[in-house]
Amino acid sequence: MGKWKRLALAGGGLILADQLTKLIVWNLLKPPAGSIKVIPDLFDLTLILNTGVAFGLLAGARSVLRVSILAGMTLLAVALIVLLIYKSKEEKHVLLWGLSLVCGGALGNLIDRIRLGAVVDFLDFYIGSVHWPAFNLADAGTSVGTGIILIALWLDR
Repeated sequence: MGKWKRLALAGGGLILADQLTKLIVWNLLKPPAGSIKVIPDLFDLTLILNTGVAFGLLAGARSVLRVSILAGMTLLAVALIVLLIYKSKEEKHVLLWGLSLVCGGALGNLIDRIRLGAVVDFLDFYIGSVHWPAFNLADAGTSVGTGIILIALWLDR
C-alpha cells in the first residue's frame, strides 16, 4: 500500500470515526454537559467541551486568540507530518502508520476547534474518585500513533 493511501486510510478513517462518535455523544448527552455510567467506578461517557489543549492548558485564554494559536500550531504540526511522510521511504510501514494516525488525530480535534471553539471529549475513565482526563478517539489515535512512531524509531536504530 502506498504511503499516501496509508495516510488517507489511517488518518482519514480516524477523522471519520472521531467526528462520528463525537456527533453521536453530542446528540446523546446534549451540551453543555451530560454523563452516562457505562461501567460503574471505571468508565462513563461524559460530554466535556475542552477549550484548552492537553489537560486543559490555555483554557483561560481569550476564545479567538486561543483558537487561532491552537489551529496554527496544529496546521504547523500537520505540515511537518506530511513532510515527514513525503521524505519517508515506502518500506517504512510502521513509521508511516504512526505518522498517519497522529495526523488524523490532530485534524480531528482541529475540526472541533474551528467549528465549536473547543474539542469534544467524552471517554471518561476513573477508579473511584481518581479520573484520567477525558479524551476522544482523535486523542487516542494521536497517542497510539506516537507510540507506533517510537517503536518504529527503536526498530530502525
